[in-house]
This record gives sequence, C-alpha cells and structure tokens, in this order.
Amino acid sequence: MVFSSILFLFVYLPVVLAVYYIVPARYRNVWLFAVNLVFYGWGEPRYLLFMVFSIVQGYVFARLIERGRRKKLFLSL
Repeated sequence: MVFSSILFLFVYLPVVLAVYYIVPARYRNVWLFAVNLVFYGWGEPRYLLFMVFSIVQGYVFARLIERGRRKKLFLSL
C-alpha cells in the first residue's frame, strides 16, 4: 500500500483518523502504533519483527537514559 493508492486514501486513512478521534486520548498512541505496523507490514511483512524489535529497543534505551544512571553507555548502545 502506498500513500497515493485508492485503498489508502479512501479506506485506510479515513478509518484510522475516525478511530483516532473516537478512542480516548490515552490510547491514541497505541492505536497509531498498531495501525502503522499494519501499514508497513502490508508492504513487506517479513520486516515486521525487526521493526518491532527496533522500536522496543529504542524505547527501552530511552527510558534507561532518562533514568539518569550510565547515560553515555546506553546512548552509545
């Protein structure tokens, strides 16, 4: 699926936006995370596991850097 496809413009995007504004504010990031995995998985599903791993790894290291101990170590990793 590409951004200029009929499927994206008239099905995917309206559904994503409608649900985004219906869902409570605290779950909007979770919704966007899930539908973006679907979007990127539509193009090449074999990279989904790598993408999820990369996202989780980035999140974990950002939290460790935020915590304050050994910031330079976690930043370099």
